[in-house]
Amino acid sequence: MENLVCQSCESGHAHRYQKILFGDFGEEPQEQQYILCVKCARKTRKSLQNFDDHPAGITRSELITQLDNFFTSSGVFEICARCHEQGTGCCPPTCRVMGSRGCDPANKHGKTVFCAAFICGALMNAISECDPQIGQVLKWIKKEVGPVEFHIYEMITRVPADAREPVRPLTLPRHYPKPSGLEEGNKIREKLLGLADEVLEIRRVWREKESLE
Repeated sequence: MENLVCQSCESGHAHRYQKILFGDFGEEPQEQQYILCVKCARKTRKSLQNFDDHPAGITRSELITQLDNFFTSSGVFEICARCHEQGTGCCPPTCRVMGSRGCDPANKHGKTVFCAAFICGALMNAISECDPQIGQVLKWIKKEVGPVEFHIYEMITRVPADAREPVRPLTLPRHYPKPSGLEEGNKIREKLLGLADEVLEIRRVWREKESLE
């Protein structure tokens, strides 16, 4: 474990923190790094509380709702549910919000941006086959937006504290860049559901390989 010194008060027992700054959709976000003790992190977080780095975007809850609506209308959630039912779902069984068919929408903890943005490679490839532009949008969200709340995901899924990512979020974005092209998931629904059996077979093969490692 690193023995870090707080950059603010120079006390020991500091931790690494980060703040992600988003530009326009599709642009690579910027990362600001800090090394702070818990007390100074709390003070810095409070001073940044009213600072909105992307006021023209959409809120966290709006982003999650937009993704959920797309995944519902396109049939993604139906494929994910079947994947969980066959025992090859991505979500860890230790997650506090898991149901028999995946993420339980009625859970009391809500959903993280990481979970809302996550799609396995097999399903992502199927979506890209149906509509390459939508695939690119979802890949960017998964790569750049989802990881912002990975630390929260680790807590909800009960990852042991000493096994979690060492970098903690200092603050979470109040707004995210607004994606385009996710308004009409029903346009790819028929074609995507037609690829469901292929996606599920790929998931079965992957799980078999994982069990042998």
